[in-house]
Amino acid sequence: MSKKVKSRGKRWAKIALIIVGVLIAGFFLIKILPFNSVFAPFFHVYSKAYTKLIEPLLIDDSGRVLVFAPHPDDETLTCGGVIQKALTKGKTVKVVFVTSGDSFGNDYEMIGPPEDLPLGVALGYLRQKEALEATAILGLEKGNVIFLGYPDRGMEKMWWTYRSGDYAYRSPYTQTDRSPYLSGYTISAPYLGEEVLRDIQDILETFQPQIVYLPHPSDLHADHWATYNFVKESIERLRQKGSDWINDVEIYLYLVHFGRMKWPPLWGYAPSLRLIPPSQLMSIRDWIGFELNETEVANKKKALDQYQSQQMVREFLLAFVKANEFYAIDNNHYLRENESIFIPDEKGEFTIPKIINGGDIQELELIFEENTLILKLHHDSGAPPQASYRFYLIGYSEGEVVFQESYLLSNRKTITRLQGNYLSYSPVVMKNNGWVALTFDFAHLPLPEALFLSVESFALRLALDRLPWSMIILEK
Repeated sequence: MSKKVKSRGKRWAKIALIIVGVLIAGFFLIKILPFNSVFAPFFHVYSKAYTKLIEPLLIDDSGRVLVFAPHPDDETLTCGGVIQKALTKGKTVKVVFVTSGDSFGNDYEMIGPPEDLPLGVALGYLRQKEALEATAILGLEKGNVIFLGYPDRGMEKMWWTYRSGDYAYRSPYTQTDRSPYLSGYTISAPYLGEEVLRDIQDILETFQPQIVYLPHPSDLHADHWATYNFVKESIERLRQKGSDWINDVEIYLYLVHFGRMKWPPLWGYAPSLRLIPPSQLMSIRDWIGFELNETEVANKKKALDQYQSQQMVREFLLAFVKANEFYAIDNNHYLRENESIFIPDEKGEFTIPKIINGGDIQELELIFEENTLILKLHHDSGAPPQASYRFYLIGYSEGEVVFQESYLLSNRKTITRLQGNYLSYSPVVMKNNGWVALTFDFAHLPLPEALFLSVESFALRLALDRLPWSMIILEK
């Protein structure tokens, strides 16, 4: 081979490497780095076109609005405009903070905690103070702000593992197993899921809201999707107990943490731009939204500025100060006898489940035949399947939990009961290329009125995919 040919080959190789490097750098800048004004004009055009697909949200004649926030600042990030608009129209708005954000923040010295007060508790009090200042800017009176006082980064544990019993969850941040706050809704409430449910049901039944705002069940933060679960279960149990007002409640879902990359797509302060729902979720649920005026945007920014303990994520917080807000419409799934329904996976995993055969959950098909319930999980058909699956089920009747079961399915054939004793036998396992199914027989057991369920896939303790929790109403 001549030197000229070799030289030309090296030149083309360098050009190819440069092109690849530029593409990777561009992807990095757009997807990972905080907001860069270079991309703002392109995103502005894209967001305007995209949000035309969203139906405008009308603040209707409903007089009572309830916002559930997993942490202080979530209420302003996602509902700062809603709160202002509702109050302007004379509606009553309440905000419930499920945790006090006592595991994440900075500037403990701002309040000078005494030596015998855990730093997590001091941070929790600081974030409560910031929340009161922020919500006051949005127009809320202090009496309409409720702190439940449950542990930050502990809601998932309380949802499933520490629901009830003699042993409560112990937070490594507050260094206790009960609410340490004198401002809590229930003083010294144990860190147990049933205590959370009791508080939420009491608030719901007392206030009887007509509109409720919740985190989206596909939010990746465990405190967020667990908050959705607690409120969703509370609403269903009240419905079964005969609270007729529940039937008219509108539930809207907001999103904070989502996607394998950064959400929202551009960080930083850019109030003229618009937020857009992730494309992966657009086809799963209906979405609604509305525009904020200049005053509402300015107040939202001012309210977020009160969260000085969250300076380390300031660019992320400012990404939610945009010209609009949007929400998904929540819904139940109604499963009638001799029919089936499909629950699609709402993509947003951190990991790439397709690297493990069978790890990508695509949908869950539920089949109801007389007293038999079949959970048919559809997954990618990689061969041989390497993922394991964990099925979670909670059954409700007359407003009470009648069973809480979980099963581990390994090698698509070996079933192991991990929790529960309601069913005295293991479900029958069926499988085929691309799906695996568990069959439950309720012939000799009362059929629940509703099921709350989810499925996870994992391999070598690495979480791959998770089907968001879904409420299934069984209709005979």
